[in-house]
Amino acid sequence: MLRFDLLSPLLSLAMTLGLFASHAHAEPSPRGGCDPCDVNCDTARDLTDIEPFVALLIEPTAPCLPCAGDMDASGEVDGRDIDPFVVCMLTPPALGACCTGAGNCTITTESQCTGLWLGDGTTCTAGACSLGQLTAYRPQHGGGYFPFSKTAVAEMDEESPTRGAGIRINAPGDVDPSGEDDLIELLVQRTTPTLPVALRRGSDALRVWTTRTKSAGTEIAFMGDRTGSLPFNAGATSLTLWVEWAAAIHGDATLTLEPLAAAVDFDAVRFHTFGAVVLALGGEDQSPSVPVDANHGTFVVGVALYGRGYDVHMFDEDLVSADGSGPVYNEAVTAVRDRLVSRVSIFGYSHGGGSTYDLADRLDLNRAGIGVFEIRATSYVDAVENDSDFDVSQELRRPPSTGYHANHYQNGSLSDFFLDGGPVPDSNPPPTGLNVETTPWGAGSTHFQVDDFIQVRSYIEAAIETAVLP
Repeated sequence: MLRFDLLSPLLSLAMTLGLFASHAHAEPSPRGGCDPCDVNCDTARDLTDIEPFVALLIEPTAPCLPCAGDMDASGEVDGRDIDPFVVCMLTPPALGACCTGAGNCTITTESQCTGLWLGDGTTCTAGACSLGQLTAYRPQHGGGYFPFSKTAVAEMDEESPTRGAGIRINAPGDVDPSGEDDLIELLVQRTTPTLPVALRRGSDALRVWTTRTKSAGTEIAFMGDRTGSLPFNAGATSLTLWVEWAAAIHGDATLTLEPLAAAVDFDAVRFHTFGAVVLALGGEDQSPSVPVDANHGTFVVGVALYGRGYDVHMFDEDLVSADGSGPVYNEAVTAVRDRLVSRVSIFGYSHGGGSTYDLADRLDLNRAGIGVFEIRATSYVDAVENDSDFDVSQELRRPPSTGYHANHYQNGSLSDFFLDGGPVPDSNPPPTGLNVETTPWGAGSTHFQVDDFIQVRSYIEAAIETAVLP
């Protein structure tokens, strides 16, 4: 039988706590664990735990939780538990930094922390809770990023539904002509190499891989909407993953980085599916390059639109044959048929303008066998027909079925071998486009300069952006 003199410390404790009852506070038990001080299992350490502790000492019964009152983890509540229980009741809880979101930090106890507790004595210094980051990149083309530089989605755009991480639908059966390039590269970073982190997804359409080609055995498993600990190499602070949209339906969904032990958002990236494709065609002897040639205005526009989040594809105009067929046509067909793209925009300079007509014409003629789409916008800059490399005829035909057509041209002269475009019916600026030589900034221009004017480039960018948006 328990000697009652062993209860004297508890009586003293009760009196002490009674005297300072106004300072006593309820402290939640650690999440996912068992707190032996919380003897009545109400998730708090306070005066109400003394009576059930005494009851367990006097007449051992089954506690509400296996650890309740068993301060020394011996498997039973006895006199050896009294002193540590008294200490537990009187010892102020340790304080430290608690992260409840990226950059959100408070000082509290571990048991009161509703997020990730950084440890006893830690403080909310600048960046204390910035423990992880996600960086998504713009789409690939074929085996890499060419004809673009590898471009990260800006931090300010990461959760934008239009300028954020655009992703191509990669539903089962999609065969990419130039190789698997529909997955988006995602860099995962953590500041502490020993901190386990996980991803949470907003839709099961998002799948994540450790290889860009989805090699067997490299998919990251989700249990519901969350992964386990991400597979960083030992001691590593960064990990490259590849994100796929694997459903044959348009939508958007967010991937969130969080610590494995808590539902705390470190960073998030919102992925939205591309419903449009933009095709840019250079002039004769103009090929895409990295870095972009500042004198190739069509490709300067293409790079600008790519950086703003559009699915842009840039080509040498020779990849469009006189009847509109070729790799550029195939890319457009694949986009509509396999990626559910419904909006196509095309623009080109010189022979690229002629190829813009040829490509639009073939797409329009064959639309019944391609799928449902519209040619939202087209643009010519000093367009020349492109039936051959030596064709010098002005391209004066409006691309078939285009919803919007822009046209800029100049008057050819001896200095540019009399190469020029011309007025095209129902073009913008109305009614037939703009002869840049009638403007102060374009006066005296030549065929080789007209595509480089910032006024021309900005006009095309604005027209394409308006057309691409839903």
